[in-house]
Amino acid sequence: MAKIFNLHNPEHQGVIREMIQNQYVLWLDVEMRKVDDEPALVGYIPIGTMLSNVRHVLCDPNLQDVAAFKGLPHVSWGEFVCLVVVPVIEAGGLVAAYSEHERELIEEVLLDLDRPDMVDRMLYLDCNAKESFRQHRLGELRRIRRVIQRRYDRGLITRKHRPGLKDFLMSNGTTYDYPKYLRDFSPASALCFIRPQARLRHPRFWSRSAKRKFAELLTYNEHDVRGMKQLTLELMQVGLVPDANVN
Repeated sequence: MAKIFNLHNPEHQGVIREMIQNQYVLWLDVEMRKVDDEPALVGYIPIGTMLSNVRHVLCDPNLQDVAAFKGLPHVSWGEFVCLVVVPVIEAGGLVAAYSEHERELIEEVLLDLDRPDMVDRMLYLDCNAKESFRQHRLGELRRIRRVIQRRYDRGLITRKHRPGLKDFLMSNGTTYDYPKYLRDFSPASALCFIRPQARLRHPRFWSRSAKRKFAELLTYNEHDVRGMKQLTLELMQVGLVPDANVN
């Protein structure tokens, strides 16, 4: 089983900081629908870089033409794990994503390849910030929950949800500048809209709406990866100090 690190665990924070300082972290985020078996899109920042430039890889077979059209890599999810994730595991680096979901997807590939040794060697950082906010930013977490409740009461969202990465990135708990126009963007809905056109037409002949949704999908994923990284860095640099001690 992979070794899992959590932001809110004091015993893990020293290792997390050391890995970050040495640029030994692979930051990644995937986009897919709940009914999908594998990701359609992966955004990642490779280890060994201080920059936050996000690289995109398309994995959905339906998006092969648009990958060629846009000059983006296109490989299967399994190939991505072998080409990008496995070298990080072999080097003893940290694989970071915002939830356990990405870890489970990676482990499925490794087990299909009959590589349980890679699963056991994987160092995985779950960047979910909710528990860190609950322990050390409770006032801001409560404010985020009030915002979600208010948007629900006003009919701006159809159901209430637990605070997620986007909510934290749009809060006062980070300096990240998250685009407001992406607040209600749904990558799953975008994929649902894009795929039928991708099956039938060359990307040059997609509708304006499909082209816009694809561009927004890439932008949304980029902010997920960059925002997750910045939020993690800020939490680690601040040392998770209580609200009352933050200027």
